[in-house]
Amino acid sequence: MTRVLHDFRFAMVLLATMAMTACSGMMPTTEEMKIEDTDSQVAQLMRIATTTRQGGDLKSALGLYRRAHARAQDEIEPLIAIGETANAIGQYEEAARAFIKAVALEPDNAAVRLGYGKTLIALDRPDAAIEQYQRAQTLAPEDYRSLNGNAIALDLLGRHTEAQPLYNKAIVMAPDHLSLRSNLALSLALSGNYSEAIGILSFYADDPLSTPRLRQNLALVYGLSGDMEKAARMSARDLDEAGVRNNMAYYEYLRNLPHDKKAGAVIGGK
Repeated sequence: MTRVLHDFRFAMVLLATMAMTACSGMMPTTEEMKIEDTDSQVAQLMRIATTTRQGGDLKSALGLYRRAHARAQDEIEPLIAIGETANAIGQYEEAARAFIKAVALEPDNAAVRLGYGKTLIALDRPDAAIEQYQRAQTLAPEDYRSLNGNAIALDLLGRHTEAQPLYNKAIVMAPDHLSLRSNLALSLALSGNYSEAIGILSFYADDPLSTPRLRQNLALVYGLSGDMEKAARMSARDLDEAGVRNNMAYYEYLRNLPHDKKAGAVIGGK
């Protein structure tokens, strides 16, 4: 009997405490519970979308990110994810719309500015991209990517002498990123400085961190300079005979392009 009375009194105290909590406003309201539920759904959608993207299914991931954004239109993360994923599958107009919304939400977010700059490059708007990269550099001066992106945009506009110091600054900040040296070499080649470009790429062609892309950029520079024999030998390090023949034909094509179009062809795929 004593145990029953004890349990009964405990239950009454618990109910009284809950009632006092509700009266004091500490219990979540219906609206607050809806918000918590929405936040939980968005977080779950983002996790699933990210796992899906990491698994290689970018289109499905993009659909999930869209759903997350529809449930939380004032949150920045779904918009960045939409922009990055849309960029990855070539849907640049959608990426631009996402980044424009993201810029409006958080104009001082460096990652948003970087993403929007990359999208503008893909949309063949390097002049507009420069503004985004410069803003990103101001917001995150330690991030080499804004310097690299700004330099690429300048190269696409034919402003190689302005681009090259930015590549060099980025290299100082991230010396292990051989892609920066490769980009600098292509910029030098476009400005007619083939010997320096070849010197940079040749030095790293046999580096353990070297990539087929870096070696093929060296082959490209040889081709642009007119040394087709060395271009063919370098191409053959990563390509079969048919691939080498295709590259040789492409190098000849590039050599005859007007300079403004040549820059886009050489740098556009970075």
